Amino acid sequence: MVCVCNGGLFPQLFFTQSSTDLPITIPLTGTAVTEVLRLQPITTLNGDLVKLDSMVELELAVLILTGATLTGITYRLERSTNGGAFTPIASLDVESLLPVLAAAATTTLFPNLTWVDVPGVGTHVYRIVIETNGAILSTLLSSITAETRALNALVVRNA
Repeated sequence: MVCVCNGGLFPQLFFTQSSTDLPITIPLTGTAVTEVLRLQPITTLNGDLVKLDSMVELELAVLILTGATLTGITYRLERSTNGGAFTPIASLDVESLLPVLAAAATTTLFPNLTWVDVPGVGTHVYRIVIETNGAILSTLLSSITAETRALNALVVRNA
């Protein structure tokens, strides 16, 4: 959805959000990338700034363990320009100390990123992806679900 303010003048707000559960792939080996949210195309001019705010609620189904540090999940903002391939613009490694458990349980993490992009002239699509490393995660988790998630972009004309 787009909010055009000041009679069509900048800034322009673009946003998308969802609370529909989305399973995240955990491969047995190697890595897998799952897109969890995508904004509609945004057209910018030279010097425009795009302020991105993003978050994903991740529900993790933890296997029975004696406490471990969770690694192997990467949260990434990506951009495609003029229909090209998506490229990373910012990322973070999701890490957490898992509690000592006597039985399988679930826990929730809330990774988020705020970033200012200067994409140049063109039409751009932004998305959030979650990359999982099966070699690490397959022994710690039985599943990952993306629950509530949001991606906002505020385009500001840099005169």
